Amino acid sequence: MSDDTFWAEQRAIAASERGSHADPSACGTCLSNVGAGKRVEHDECAQRATLLEAPDHPDYELLAGVSLEENSKLPARFHIPVFDDCGKPNAWLCAVCQEEGQVVGWPCATAVKHGTKVFSPQHRAETAAKKQAERIAQLEDEVTRLRAELAALPAPVVETAFRDGLGNVWPVGHFPAETETLILKTTPTIQRTVRISEWTEVTS
Repeated sequence: MSDDTFWAEQRAIAASERGSHADPSACGTCLSNVGAGKRVEHDECAQRATLLEAPDHPDYELLAGVSLEENSKLPARFHIPVFDDCGKPNAWLCAVCQEEGQVVGWPCATAVKHGTKVFSPQHRAETAAKKQAERIAQLEDEVTRLRAELAALPAPVVETAFRDGLGNVWPVGHFPAETETLILKTTPTIQRTVRISEWTEVTS
């Protein structure tokens, strides 16, 4: 088999496989075709490239309050392209290189400098996503455990008292009611939560 014949066959195989994956938003006909092992009928229904933001991508509100110079120093993974279909003319812009009244086309200087570091290979992204999901599950379990422990604790008991001129602490109710009424008119009370066992000055 000659090289020309070999590459012709390879191009034919590639052409036949092209369009064999449907985009999730594809029409019913194309989804059915792909399910039956056929090609999509409409080119716009073929699965397209997917651009995903990093999980920790900063919100627009945070970016808006920072200068263009500072935004340009953000890690390479944030400098992905976004398509602006509102401006004239339409353009691909950097997702983070911006400030009030100013945007930067993509690739920006940071994207050019770091090259492929802007994007993560799919297998690495899937591994990172899996680890992140596992970590979130661990934290949720920890929060559930701590909530259960807090719910099981006895309700705090608050004791109220006052100090005399010598610094002695007397719990409210120790003296006859009439005597305490007169004392508390001019003496601030203190409180102690039994769980914490600390006295805190409060207004009488």
